[in-house]
Amino acid sequence: MLRVTTSWDDGDILDKRLADLLLRYGIKGTFYISKDYRPEHLSDQEILDLAKAYEVGAHTLTHPDLRTLTPAEKKNEINGSKKWLEELLGAEIKMFCYPKGLYDDSVVSAVKEAGFLGARTTQLGAITSSDPFLMPTTIQIYPFPFRKDLGKFLQPYKQRAPALKTLGVSYFSMYSWFNMSKAVFDIALEKGETFHLWGHSWEIEKYGMWEELEKIFQYIGNRKDCVYLTNSESIK
Repeated sequence: MLRVTTSWDDGDILDKRLADLLLRYGIKGTFYISKDYRPEHLSDQEILDLAKAYEVGAHTLTHPDLRTLTPAEKKNEINGSKKWLEELLGAEIKMFCYPKGLYDDSVVSAVKEAGFLGARTTQLGAITSSDPFLMPTTIQIYPFPFRKDLGKFLQPYKQRAPALKTLGVSYFSMYSWFNMSKAVFDIALEKGETFHLWGHSWEIEKYGMWEELEKIFQYIGNRKDCVYLTNSESIK
């Protein structure tokens, strides 16, 4: 039985649209929310509403590069975000997500000391996981294989193709994000333990990828050969 989990970063107002899509296809999600980061962010009431159906995780207060901070500043950002959400929701916040996927040993130690159960990274191409504080992901909802920006036209392919090839994804499946994602899911279903899709709602809007996302939700959702979990539930 394949474990399917998703996660969504930053706490943008468009997370509400994501939540509606996840519900439609029977898929669970963990929403990692920063207090002061996105210009149009979820209100306290919207976070409360989101938490009724989904897991909420901490994502610092202001979304900094935690590696650059003093120990006291790290603690304020990490512990402060946990405290803020727990006071708002009246429930334990179990999961943390490193802003921009950036961390070092001191950051991981600070997250452990704050009392979290685990922490998610932005590592791609994983269908198994062992360290709960270095939780990897499988794929990201992001333009693939190319971006329209000529200066970064090949960036998605260059960044993601090596991990996809390691998984066994064929070149013939890499001509669109949906076909690549479908191929990765099929490989995870056959060989893996976990399929973890992540992204940013504001980025889905920026790149016009809502239709592709819904197509993959249709493919992976409401399946009898999968179990749908939050990030914390997916930890072995």
